[in-house]
Amino acid sequence: MKLSEYTKRNLITYQTAWNHFNKGMIEGAYQLPTGTVVVPEKSIIEEKTVVYARVSSSQNRDNLKSQADRE
Repeated sequence: MKLSEYTKRNLITYQTAWNHFNKGMIEGAYQLPTGTVVVPEKSIIEEKTVVYARVSSSQNRDNLKSQADRE
């Protein structure tokens, strides 16, 4: 895929992706003689979700599981 598509999939700016390419931070990426930067599909960053849950006292500890399940 082109570097521009890589930026859209990873929700980063083109300038950031260009800097990463120049520093060698995108594994397997290479530049064609035309100047196009090609990024292999395996270089896509996986999306992760973080859940924050809290309760006001230890008596409500059972509510933590139900909060985390809501996502």
